[in-house]
Amino acid sequence: MVGVQTLDLEIQVNMPADRFFNTFKKKEGNFTDKTEAVSVHRDDPKSNSSIQIWNFIVDGKMESIKEKIDVDEENKSVSFLAIEGDVLEQYKSYKITLDVVPRDDRVCVAKWKWEYEKLNDDVPPPTKYIAFVADYTRDLETRLLSES
Repeated sequence: MVGVQTLDLEIQVNMPADRFFNTFKKKEGNFTDKTEAVSVHRDDPKSNSSIQIWNFIVDGKMESIKEKIDVDEENKSVSFLAIEGDVLEQYKSYKITLDVVPRDDRVCVAKWKWEYEKLNDDVPPPTKYIAFVADYTRDLETRLLSES
């Protein structure tokens, strides 16, 4: 076994960094046609963290994940640590971090980073989830821009 591995994805988002980041700060309402439900299970405003349950469609299959979400407002960063769900059937640990980096007043970059440990060597890297997040990011951008 290799241990913890990482993968990265960067996507340009055509809106100010604060606007894109604030959708993740709100903790609810980040729906696209690929997310069926997002519910806040527990919220701790003092520590800026919450437990959320997401139901989403990946590779045509409905999946669920319960995540501990920590928001770092100063650095425009959000981490999503899987604590239950379908993804843990293949991975011993699974964490995604989103850093929203301003490029200028109208554009930012969504820098997604996966840290995961496979349960065994036969498990593939989480490319289906990376593809999901890429589509999700673009769909969320489109929805937010249409609301302007």
